[in-house]
Amino acid sequence: MTELRRSRRILASVPLEVEVQGRSHRVLTAVINLHGAMILSPVKWPSGSELKLENTDTGVKIDAWVVWCGDQSPRGSYKVGIEFEASSPEFWGELYNPHAIEVSWNI
Repeated sequence: MTELRRSRRILASVPLEVEVQGRSHRVLTAVINLHGAMILSPVKWPSGSELKLENTDTGVKIDAWVVWCGDQSPRGSYKVGIEFEASSPEFWGELYNPHAIEVSWNI
């Protein structure tokens, strides 16, 4: 079965500042694409939560929301799937290489 994606998923550890309901948290990405990311978060946010993200490397800010949130890992973080309001190649800067090997995962 072939999965159609809007953009390639790429393994990348990118530090982000996330603001949710007036509180700020530092997170790292595990996987990025032009429409969102999978982040590793110290906080479990419910689906639909609105996020304000800042890429601390590029300084670019974007609005997003939580699509899904997994269980807590033994290391204490949650895998969180987020989606941007609109495609944003500038958010990732040079880290997003559309020619990189695409990754996939099963949750």
